[in-house]
Parts: sequence; C-alpha cells; structure tokens
Amino acid sequence: MHRPPVSLSLFASCSFLISMGVATTAAQAQIPGNIASSALPDVASTGVGNATGVLSYCMKQKLVDAVEGNSVYGLLAKKPDVAEQSDAYKAGASGTLISGNNVTTSLDKMPKSVRKTVCNMVLKQSRSFL
Repeated sequence: MHRPPVSLSLFASCSFLISMGVATTAAQAQIPGNIASSALPDVASTGVGNATGVLSYCMKQKLVDAVEGNSVYGLLAKKPDVAEQSDAYKAGASGTLISGNNVTTSLDKMPKSVRKTVCNMVLKQSRSFL
C-alpha cells in the first residue's frame, strides 16, 4: 500500500492536538487548513491588554502580516486600558494567551502552523477592540 508523504508541519500539528486530547489519531486531526476548533484557545474572551501583548509576540515571531499587525498594535497601544506594564500585557508579550476564567495557553508549546493560526485569530479579535 502506497502512502503519500506527510509534511513535518502536519505531523507536528496532529501530535499537538493528540497531546491536548482533542484528536485521537492523526487522521482525525486533519491539520493544517482544518484545525479542530475545540483545540484552539478561546481568543474571543481575551482582554485587550493580553491581546495587545500577544499581538506583539506574534509580530516578533513573524506569525502575522507585519503591516497589518503594526497598524492594529499601534492603535491598541494608545488605548488607555492597554498598559505595557500590566501583567496581562507582559504575559501576552511572552507568548501566553489568557482567555476567560484565566485559562492560560502558551503559544511557544504549539507547532508553528497552529501558532500562526492563533496569532491571526488574535489579530482579528484585536481589530474588534478598536
């Protein structure tokens, strides 16, 4: 039986979902392009300070479009409820997403393809704070 080659990124993404208990086999995970939504953090419940910090992290890691990321970040950083000294911002800038009920998710522990997806979700959510 001939099996098509599996990319390393696909394998790493599937392994991540399996380790999170979301998928039991690589075949069920179907990554990238169709990441199981239950495996992704709840970006919609992230506060503006943490989202701004995560956006900073994503830009430094080159996981979001630089022009759009800088534009949104610049506008958010001027908001009075975003303080770069706050714990939420600092956590985000170090790659930790804080969602509802203080659930923390480390982006550093995710495969790059999943981090990129989460970063783009944070960028989209960040636009809603403007």
